[in-house]
Amino acid sequence: MVKMSKENPQNNDFIKSKKCANWQYICELTLFVLTLIQLFNPSKFLLVIASIILIVEYILSYCAGHFFDTGHRIREMGLIDNSFGEKRIPTYNSENYYNNGTVTVKEIKLLANIHENALFTSRIVGEMIPLRFLLLVFIILLTIVKIFISGLDNYASILLSFIVSSSFLDRVIRLYSLRKSSQEVYDKANEICNIYGKTSPELSALLLPKIVEILLIYENAVFDTKIVLSEKIFHKLNSSLSKEWLNIKNNYSIYSEQKEVEK
Repeated sequence: MVKMSKENPQNNDFIKSKKCANWQYICELTLFVLTLIQLFNPSKFLLVIASIILIVEYILSYCAGHFFDTGHRIREMGLIDNSFGEKRIPTYNSENYYNNGTVTVKEIKLLANIHENALFTSRIVGEMIPLRFLLLVFIILLTIVKIFISGLDNYASILLSFIVSSSFLDRVIRLYSLRKSSQEVYDKANEICNIYGKTSPELSALLLPKIVEILLIYENAVFDTKIVLSEKIFHKLNSSLSKEWLNIKNNYSIYSEQKEVEK
């Protein structure tokens, strides 16, 4: 059984994006701690430090987005190269990244690559959500306790504003959004495979618009959320997901019957 490889041209940019996002996360935690200290021990010095951290966080946010967009573009090129037998990235063997070398029909191989990506993304993101969600709940509960103790004073308002405006909430929302979209793409890919198995060859031309549709849904979701998948969770799930994907391919005739999609 061949596992999906993590070695790919976009990996360097995604690693840089992840590092920037992690430092941004550290800045958020630091700001939260400073906010708590400010609640009980107001200090102009802490406000100056917080202002500097906010500027650094903004720069990190920009860099994370920049590196992600660069890596995303390279990943899209690799997807098209692998699906249609092109070689715009000469030093990259994309067959090690996707497990669909047995699929020779170009349009169907594109479907298989999207199908596989959606499976991996939905499961990995699903494992990434709990920790972020629990941290957000902790911060919200802390704010509620503060409001119950002293009412909605200026300090509680500051803490509440921090929650609403911070990337803690935004990151959790984006994770849920990516999981929902990738699961939708995975379900739609299953529907396409099911339809292919029940229709006549003359109707197979109708599949191409559906394949393009899920391609756009997936790529837009990844681009909009800018979530770099956890390498730790990827390594944890890689073997089981690769095995599951192999079973999916074996169970759908669209991946075993090599028929050209009619134009």
